[in-house]
Amino acid sequence: MMAIKRLLPGGWLSAYAFLYVAFLYLPVVFLPIFSINTAATPKFPLSGVTLKWYEDLPRTPALIDATWNSLIVGVSASVLSTVLGILAARSITRYRYPGRRAINGLIMAPLVLPEVIVAISMLLVMLQLGLSLSLFTVVLGHVLVCIPYSMTVLTSGFEGFDRSLE
Repeated sequence: MMAIKRLLPGGWLSAYAFLYVAFLYLPVVFLPIFSINTAATPKFPLSGVTLKWYEDLPRTPALIDATWNSLIVGVSASVLSTVLGILAARSITRYRYPGRRAINGLIMAPLVLPEVIVAISMLLVMLQLGLSLSLFTVVLGHVLVCIPYSMTVLTSGFEGFDRSLE
């Protein structure tokens, strides 16, 4: 016990935080080790060393499809959230109109709400609208989460923008 107190001077809270982080990240440390194991299941002792699993990756159709889907969602969401963030940030900083603060607060709401709540709410809205779940709806969900971040960065940039340059 004294050894833990010397290692973690903050007391019980530091010990708890250390154990929490170890519990979360220790499996990640073992992933590369087990990825070169010849056995199909992760267990010690390792039965041998192989790169077979890495050789099979490019020939796995499900993995290729998942990679393409991730690229489509990532690129689409980043482009759309940047364009919509530019328009929203420009509107918020340039023009004065009634409800401007309310609109800004509504756009920024996903920053303070838990993502699970936002995701379930968006799923319910999409199902009520009759949208089938597809890459399009996944992109919409990502755009909803990304717009506040892009708008925060862009708003600070537009606030210092000289109006004589327009």
